[in-house]
Amino acid sequence: MSKKLIAAAALVAMSGSAYAAGSYFEPLSAPNTATDAASFNNNPFNLPPNFSQEFVASRTSLAADFVAKGEVYPATFGNWDMLDFGGSNAEYIFIPHEVGDGAGLTRLNRNTGEAVVLLQGIPAHPFDTDPTDGWDHMNDNFGGLDPAKMTPAGTLLTAEEWAGGGRMFELLNPTTATGQLDANWRWLTSIPSVSHEGVQFDKAGNMYFVDENSSGSIYRFEPKTANDLSKGRTSVLVVNGGGVDGAVGHAQWVPITDMDSNAITTADPFDYTSRGGRAAADEVGGTGYCRPEDLSVTTLASGNEALYFPATCAQIIYSVELIDESNAVVREFVNSNVTPDVLGNNPVGTGGGNASVYGLNNPDNVAADVAGNVFIIEDQNPGDIWMAIDEDKDGVAESVALFASLGKYGSEPTGFKNDPRDPFIWYVHVQHPSTHGNNDALWIIKHDIADECGCQSSKNHGAYVSCVAHAAKDMGISGSIKQALMKVAAKSSCGKK
Repeated sequence: MSKKLIAAAALVAMSGSAYAAGSYFEPLSAPNTATDAASFNNNPFNLPPNFSQEFVASRTSLAADFVAKGEVYPATFGNWDMLDFGGSNAEYIFIPHEVGDGAGLTRLNRNTGEAVVLLQGIPAHPFDTDPTDGWDHMNDNFGGLDPAKMTPAGTLLTAEEWAGGGRMFELLNPTTATGQLDANWRWLTSIPSVSHEGVQFDKAGNMYFVDENSSGSIYRFEPKTANDLSKGRTSVLVVNGGGVDGAVGHAQWVPITDMDSNAITTADPFDYTSRGGRAAADEVGGTGYCRPEDLSVTTLASGNEALYFPATCAQIIYSVELIDESNAVVREFVNSNVTPDVLGNNPVGTGGGNASVYGLNNPDNVAADVAGNVFIIEDQNPGDIWMAIDEDKDGVAESVALFASLGKYGSEPTGFKNDPRDPFIWYVHVQHPSTHGNNDALWIIKHDIADECGCQSSKNHGAYVSCVAHAAKDMGISGSIKQALMKVAAKSSCGKK
């Protein structure tokens, strides 16, 4: 019997709470359908017991801060998207702005609240498509900047998705730049032009990225020199005819460039007028997925790393087990039309595409916590955040549980990211809330344990884990949820030297 059928049979015999062994929260049983203006401004999310939310910053709050120091925050800086943390103690949050013209990137110091603009496109300018013509980031337009991603070398990446030329840019001094003038940006002409969203690195320093298209492929970039993205080999994932639709099974990485970033396909991967990387991938038989978007990485029980990505219009999240330099195995990690939930719904369903109806619909972002739990964020209006439960860590989730639900129409959650400072804190954007003036905002979602135990203030790891155990007991948390909380605490770096 397949793992999914076993899971379905188990649901008949087990209660939801007994089956939710991997979840460290009590799952929500319904999505948030609407909230009034006051509650949206103060509590935009429905959350499980023992979780709370806090406002961090918004377009209007940053605009006011800039006015106070005699500056102007760019009016085009809407659609806050895939954030990342940086700095010696993760004190900086990098926020890309996914707008069609005048896109850019903000750095927010969460210790002081100070924001700095590190990149800003000029809407009146055309998008530069020729990197050999003396490119200058101060004299260009940028569009659809979706990801912000710190690299293993401590640099910062951002890239264009649906607007611009499908370019990727690297900031060499992300934590020391004081603004655009001394921000040391370079156009990574070694990276093919595609519709970028997800960017992720494995332990070896290889970079993975997606082409967010209705037939988009998954790419891997191997640097010629460690930690240097200026030259390297780009390959595309090709599944060897596995599964009904050819999307799952054993796969190989097939090159489209050599190690010096020279094209080895007839199609030019570096054609920045027509997303040339897409044509190059098609030429070598790259497997197409229905709008692959974000990327996340965890380690499976096999010891191999796994790459996760959602195919939004297929209602599927895939896992890619990275076997070796040439080979991989692609599996369906979560499928809304197959995977059950922890409450007894089999499958969890899509809610018919209606955000007011329970179900996992339009998976967009994925994010892993320190224990390797993978969260799934919907591209819905409004959207929900789910946890996928893969107890045996084989790359196929047994079930899903509804964690958080955004409550105001005209908005969606995005950029969901576990705080490097504390395993029980998450940061998330509320993007383009049309009923609130498109005032994109950054929020914190946290478990009460974050306040009770204070990851950064713990004397040692053992003391921190013990604190989590006692805090859970004091909160009346026991059984499988307490065990899951303890697993997160044990896997965290809190108190480790």
